[in-house]
Parts: sequence; structure tokens; C-alpha cells
Amino acid sequence: MEGREKFDELYTSGTPFILCFWHGKYIPVLPLFEGYRACVLTSLSGRGNVIARICRSFGYDYIQIPDRGGEASLRIMQDALLRFPAAAIAVDGPLGPYHVVKKGVTILASTLGYRLLPMSLEAQSKKVQEYRWDKMEFPKPFSRINVIIGDPVEVPPGLSPEGAAAWAGLLADSLDSLDSKAAQGLKRKHKQEGRRPPVP
Repeated sequence: MEGREKFDELYTSGTPFILCFWHGKYIPVLPLFEGYRACVLTSLSGRGNVIARICRSFGYDYIQIPDRGGEASLRIMQDALLRFPAAAIAVDGPLGPYHVVKKGVTILASTLGYRLLPMSLEAQSKKVQEYRWDKMEFPKPFSRINVIIGDPVEVPPGLSPEGAAAWAGLLADSLDSLDSKAAQGLKRKHKQEGRRPPVP
């Protein structure tokens, strides 16, 4: 893992933040921060119910939010975040489009003063569900996973809708960059150890 100190610094200092990642990469994220007081934001749906059960098994709290709930969903998320020092959200979920950050997360950060902490990861060997909108990745058993956490993003207060969309684009660029760094770092590690490169 690269950049774990950025997570720990925010958490121990009491600076509230939202851990941000792509929907298709969330499975390995769930066990990484077991034991931290955090809230996972997920959808009010059958798939959200599954994520909620997984969250409970790792000791996280969770808030389920209606799909396409608009302003009502934002209010639910805002009320939830005020009770927790850290939260996690798949920023292009729950329904896509693929790798398009929803501006709701930047509105929340702007309104509540939360930092946005981008994160990506790459598995040495994985199964990708190409038929899904999010291209969900399932790391294979015993596969090495390279995790990389980027620099916290401080969103200015009082964003307009246009400003929120612009900051969502900047967050997407940061996540795409971390995707590349995570993949390249895994390849370098395997080259140093004389192993075969990652398998898609």
C-alpha cells in the first residue's frame, strides 16, 4: 500500500474525509480499514443490501440511499456524514456511467468541509465482469493487490452546480491517474521479483 499515511493523518487529526474509489474496484476496499469508525454509503436496493451485510461483518456503519434520489439522497448523505469522521463511497455508483464522478460527492464535500481522499488499486490476477456497467473486478484468491492513496482534495465551500461538476472532473482525473500508478507499480514489483506480469 502506498499513501496509507495520508489516510491515517486525516483520521488521527480528526479531519473528516470521504474515501473515493470507482464502483468496479470496491470489493478489495472493504477489508482494508477494518476497525476504523467509518460509514459506507451504498444504495437502497438488493445489491446495496448485500454490501450493507458485508459492511456489518467488518464493523462499519452504513447508510443506504435511494437510487436517483436527487436532493433527498443528498440530505440523507449529509445527515449521515455529520455523525462520522470518515466515509467511503464509489463515486461513479450506483448506476454509472462508468468512471464518471457524480457531482453529489463534491457538493457534500463543499457543504460539510470534508476532504476527498482518492484511492485506487490493481490486482495481480482478477476476473473482470465485462458485461456489467462498472466492469466489476474480482481479485483471484492469493492475488497480490497494489493499493495507492492519492493526495487529499480540499473542495472550496459554496460551490455552484457548475463548480461542483468541474471538481468532479478533477476527482475523476485523479482517480484515473491512480489507476495507472497502481497498475504500473504492480508491474514494477513483479519485474523486480522476476515474476510474470499481472493477468487481466
